[in-house]
Amino acid sequence: MRASRTIISAILTFSGTVFGQSTPRPVPCTVRPASASQQEQIFNTFVEEFYVKSDLFDAFTHVVSDYIQHNPNILDGNAATFDVLSARLSTSTPQILHLAFSAPYGWVHHKDGNSTAIVDVYRFNGTCIQEHWDVIQTVPANSTNPHPLF
Repeated sequence: MRASRTIISAILTFSGTVFGQSTPRPVPCTVRPASASQQEQIFNTFVEEFYVKSDLFDAFTHVVSDYIQHNPNILDGNAATFDVLSARLSTSTPQILHLAFSAPYGWVHHKDGNSTAIVDVYRFNGTCIQEHWDVIQTVPANSTNPHPLF
């Protein structure tokens, strides 16, 4: 089953270049109308694929091609974000601390290693993730406040 899914995924992808190598990219999501409960279900699937399984390919099938990216270090677009995250995801696995969904927004509070707290906020457009914001904070060496970021 997994092999046939991989072959189908390969057929449905377009190629990008990451560090001089051709990398398959998922076909972006096509916007269709969705109820709040359907959006929440898609969000939970995205979170499972991206944050738990580290399956960026499947996760990004829920992201539109003209994805709006508010991280100042990544360009707009599904392909640009996919390429940057492909390189980063292989070096770390996030640990989810909190998550919530209130249509059309979902957010995930997670930590990257033991020194960085991140909150990712996603906005849905129908069945697809259309926009992303993040807040990233590194634990300071000498914190004044004793409360942890996690």
